[in-house]
Amino acid sequence: MKTLVLCIDRDNDFGEKAGCKSPIMGREENLKAAQMLALADPEDSDANCLFAAITTYDELDDAEIVTICGDKSVGLKSDMKIARQLDEILEKIKPERLILVTDGAEDEYIIPIIESRMKIDVVKRVIVKQSQTLEGTYYLIKRLMDDEKLQRRFMLPVAIILLIWGIAAIFGAVSIGTSVILIVLGLYLLVRVFHLENVITRIGREIITGLRMGRMTIFSSVLAIFIIVIAFVSAAQVLTGKEIEASEYVIRFINEMLWWIVAAVLLIALGRFIDAYFKEKKVLWNYSILPFTLVAFGLILSASFTILIEVIHERSLHTIFTEFIFSVPFLAKIIGGLLIAFIGSVLYHIIEDMYKEEKK
Repeated sequence: MKTLVLCIDRDNDFGEKAGCKSPIMGREENLKAAQMLALADPEDSDANCLFAAITTYDELDDAEIVTICGDKSVGLKSDMKIARQLDEILEKIKPERLILVTDGAEDEYIIPIIESRMKIDVVKRVIVKQSQTLEGTYYLIKRLMDDEKLQRRFMLPVAIILLIWGIAAIFGAVSIGTSVILIVLGLYLLVRVFHLENVITRIGREIITGLRMGRMTIFSSVLAIFIIVIAFVSAAQVLTGKEIEASEYVIRFINEMLWWIVAAVLLIALGRFIDAYFKEKKVLWNYSILPFTLVAFGLILSASFTILIEVIHERSLHTIFTEFIFSVPFLAKIIGGLLIAFIGSVLYHIIEDMYKEEKK
């Protein structure tokens, strides 16, 4: 019965520090990789984990040892690499039993990925023994604080929280500071839960590139965000003090912000259109329908909100039809929205045919 002794390095320390290429197969190659990592970073627990895997391999008769590495960007990218390599290893070795050797909770995140392909018979956790003295504990904490991954995941949010709290205390607004801290913590947890680190990093790079190259999309997006913030504050001030139900408040709030949002979206689209025309020498003709669609959407949605508010007020159907649905303002918005949408659709198809003809 062939057994696979599997060692996982989710953050690719073997590749980044020791220069080893994954997957690492065979006892000699794994021993060499463990020695290279131990020499490159004697305090890295992955080296101890691999030595433990080699020891486990030596205790078995019919076995194979493999180390699979992910990527330094721990998350979706590293787990996809591990899954792809695992499929190749299982196809090549065809083991009947699997022993997983791991050094901590981070590597054990991939257990569901392994179990979706093969049952794990044994999970062997390697815990590195440390000195229990005060000096040893201090040294360990100091080394952990120097770790780049720990800095990003733990020290950065703690530093931001302390900074906000300190500034709020200076200006005597501790309650506001506490509220901001809760918001920051909530956003940080959302980013971690939905694995948005790569998305945020990519957006940051796009912003930096846009500022260096003078892209209008960056400036139009900032202005659009500013417009939405103004709309939010303005809508809140307009509805402040009015004694209305929660459902009506939400509808009125959205209605107050509706045209500001339309303007913000159009502004972002205009910036993208200008960038494409001047930077990429390309005309985004499919953007031609966007102004018509947004205006039509705004008119129809605004008219619909009016009817919804009357329904909340428990007006009779007869009153709603006679006084509101058949009223001039409501019909003007609905007919105007449909007409603008129709014109936009016709123009879109005309422009589409023109550009297709030019390409031919």
